[in-house]
Amino acid sequence: MTKRSAQHGTIRLERRYKAAPARVFAAWAEPTARAKWDVPGRWVIAEQSFDFREGGHELKRFGPKGDPHFVADTRYLDIVPQRRIVFGYSMTSRGMPISVSLTTVDISADGRNTHLLLAEQIVFLDGNDNAANREEGLASMLDKIGETL
Repeated sequence: MTKRSAQHGTIRLERRYKAAPARVFAAWAEPTARAKWDVPGRWVIAEQSFDFREGGHELKRFGPKGDPHFVADTRYLDIVPQRRIVFGYSMTSRGMPISVSLTTVDISADGRNTHLLLAEQIVFLDGNDNAANREEGLASMLDKIGETL
C-alpha cells in the first residue's frame, strides 16, 4: 500500500510591470497572450482549452518538450477585470494526483505601472511535488509575463 500524505504550503510572489493594469490583465485573459508565458521555463504546452470567465473550466497538458506529462485542471471562481483573478486547480503527473491549489492574482495600478501579487495555497499530495518546485515554476511564469509586456 502506498503511503498517503498531505503537505500544505503557501506561496506569495510579487512583481512590478512597466505596463498598465489593463495590459497585465489581458496577459491572463487573452489566449494568444497567455500562451506566451503559461508554462515554467522552457516547457511546452501540448494541449490547452481556454475558458477564461467566472465558472470557466480549462484543461492544460504541459511539461518538458517531448514529455508533457503534467495536466492542470482549472476552474475560475472570481474575476474582476483589471483587478482580480481567483481560481482553483488540481495537477496530475502521468495520471497521479500531485496537488490542489487555490490561487489569487491581485492587480493594482502603481503610478503608470502595475503591481501584481500572486498568492497560492497548496496541498501537495503523497510527496509527489513540493513548495520549492512550485514556487520556482510560478516565479518563472511571472517573469515571462514581464518579458512579453
